[in-house]
Formats: sequence, structure tokens, C-alpha cells
Amino acid sequence: MTTTTSEFDLDTVPFPAPLRLPTVAERSLPNGLRLICARRSSVPLVEACLSIPFGDTEPGASMVLASALVSAPTLQDRLRAMGAALSTGVDADRLRIAGSTLAEHLADFLALLAEVAIVAEFPADEIAIAVSKGVRYSEIIRSEPSHRVLEAWNRRMFGDHPYGQAGPSAEAIARVDRDTVLDLQTRRMRPNDASLVLVGDLDPDATLDLVNRWFTGWSPGSDAVAMPPVPPWVPGDEVVDLPGSTQSLLRLAMPAPRHAEPEAPALAMACMVFGGYFSSRLVQNIREDRGLSYSPRSGVLHVAEASLITIAVDAVTANTTAVATEVLAELARMVTCPVTPDELDRARRYTAGSLRLQLSTLTGTAAVLLELDQNGLTLDWLRDQDDRLAAVTPDQVTEAAGRHMTASNAVSVLLCDKDKVFT
Repeated sequence: MTTTTSEFDLDTVPFPAPLRLPTVAERSLPNGLRLICARRSSVPLVEACLSIPFGDTEPGASMVLASALVSAPTLQDRLRAMGAALSTGVDADRLRIAGSTLAEHLADFLALLAEVAIVAEFPADEIAIAVSKGVRYSEIIRSEPSHRVLEAWNRRMFGDHPYGQAGPSAEAIARVDRDTVLDLQTRRMRPNDASLVLVGDLDPDATLDLVNRWFTGWSPGSDAVAMPPVPPWVPGDEVVDLPGSTQSLLRLAMPAPRHAEPEAPALAMACMVFGGYFSSRLVQNIREDRGLSYSPRSGVLHVAEASLITIAVDAVTANTTAVATEVLAELARMVTCPVTPDELDRARRYTAGSLRLQLSTLTGTAAVLLELDQNGLTLDWLRDQDDRLAAVTPDQVTEAAGRHMTASNAVSVLLCDKDKVFT
């Protein structure tokens, strides 16, 4: 039998079809809670995410509170009975309670979600379990090189600001008790500037009425708590010594414009061309051509008070110098070797396709709607994203890279065995 093969050409793939966005209904309750409901009836499920501002809180107490919110066995039994699940997460900006339920049990699920958010009791035994788990997790994660470089990177960028921490220490978690958690609940688990997103097999207007029924009694806090401003950006380098390490971890960051700023689309394309996907310059250079690193990557990260271009590369110790050299060379090449129309077209297609993939799932759609809400953006803004990207020219991408993606404006942290790398 004879077989033939042909080379795959990305340029032959048509641009993704026009963006299909769900029908969305929105409402703001008098207590400050924003409600966003979107109908996607492909499966009989509803995805939910409740996001509560939690900036400038003590990280250890926040971690324990988040862990204990949905861990009680009786709560888990009630969730399983309706084919539902809930999980929590907390970062420097927000506490999130997320999950899903069978659509036929949505009313009961919302009642239970309101119970968790508004009147959680935090039994002492659940707090003790959450503290024990948190201590063990912290001891494990803080021993990992990836966490150690993140700690140094965050501290170098943000200092004593809440963003300067990469998570609580085991000692900080161990000091948390039930009174600490109850105090944090009273002060910060409030609907002021909180958002609830629901996506799935639902009637948006009827669901808003259900949410109003269960959440309208949630009392707001007396004052909104704002995250303090981030400190001035100070470029520079830092080396973290990890004797005996067989791998080096390089991290770079540079300030980026916010989503809605005019230069954001061009910079997003520059970041994609540089290292945002498999066909990017950085990946082709140090992975495909030189075999120096398996997963170099770059991206644009937005948090409440900062936006960053991030670059991450891991390599065996012997390749450290070569990797660092090539990363800096590729940054320079973004200006000296201008972005071509073909590179821009590929990056644009990849970005458009990735958004459509994300919107094809309930979880992804909920995440997109939540990000829009928390950044003050509308569905119309998202609908116009393809047009904004289509309007970007190669010259604009090169100019944006030259203004923002420069080694001289970067905070760079390298974790390595210094004796092996620098001698």
C-alpha cells in the first residue's frame, strides 16, 4: 500500500467564522452585587462564578477561609444530591466561589450558593482541617523552584505591596484560628463590587429573578476596600541562588497597557509573535532550532492594579547562558527585524481561534464574561475585538514592541545554581 503526505500550511486555514456571543442579561442589586446571566443550552448544565473583592487581606486567613467555605461533608453531600459541585480560590485581588449544577436544580443550587456566601458558619473542626491542609500545601509548594522564583519575581516588582507576595508561609497559616476567619468574613465577604456570572441552560431573565430572591438580603459593607496603588516600576535584575539545582528558571516582566488602551491590540500581537504560541519566534529559536528549552512562553497578564508582559523560560543549568542570551536577542529582534505581514496574520488567527475555543465551553464563557465585568468592559467591546486586531499593521506591532518589550525596562529574575552558571 502506498501513502502520500503533504505539508500542512497554516495559511490555507480560513480565518475563524464571525464571533458568536451568547445572549446576556445583566442587573445590579441595591447591595452592589452585579448579576450576569448568559444562555448556552448545548448541555443541561449551568456554570456559576461568584467573585468577591478580597484585595489587601492577610493571605493566610484568606487561604483558610476559602478552603473552609465549601469543605464541610454535609455541604458536599447536598451538592452531590443535585449533581453539583463548588470550589473556591483566592488571590491578591479576589475570592472566587465557582461550580456547576444540573440545570433542573438551578434554584436549589443558587439557594445553597447564597448560603455559602452569606451565612457560612465555619465550624472549628473545619477550620482546623483547613489550617492543617494549608500548612502542608505551603510547605510543599514553597520548596518548589517555580514558587521560589515567583516569590523573588513578585517581590522585585512590587515590594511590600500585596502583589509582592506569592502566597502565605506555613507559619502564617498556622496562626489562623476560627475568630480570625470570622472577622475576615464579617469585614470582607460583602457584595460591594462583587459579581455573579451564570452561564448555561437557563432563562436569563428568570434566573436574574431567582438570584435576586436569594442574594438581595446580602448586606453590603460600610466602605469599599481599595487595593493600594502599586509602587513605581523599577527595572533591574536579580539572581536567586539555589545550590544543587539542575535547572535554571528565567522570568522577565515589563509594564503593559490595559485592555482598552489604544496600543493594547498591537502589543498583544507583538507578544504573540515573540513567544505566545508554538510558531512564535522565541519557541522556534530556543526550542525547535537550538533545543535549549522545552516550553518558552510569553503573554500579557492583567490584574486589578497592574498589567504586565511576562516571559518565562526554564532550561537545564548547562543551557542557562545560551537561553538568556537568546531571549535578549529575540527581544531586540522585535525591533531590528520588523514583524512581517505573515507573522502578524498567523498571530491574529491564533488569537481569534483561541477566543472562540474558550467561548465554546460554559466554563470558558463564564471566565470571559467575568473578566469583561471586572475590567469595566462590555460585550460590545469583545464583539469588536476581531476588528481591532484586523486594523493592526505590522509597523504598529513593531512600534509597540519597541516601546514596551525592551530589556532595559524589564524586571528580570534568574533562579539557578550560581556557582555552576557564573563560573
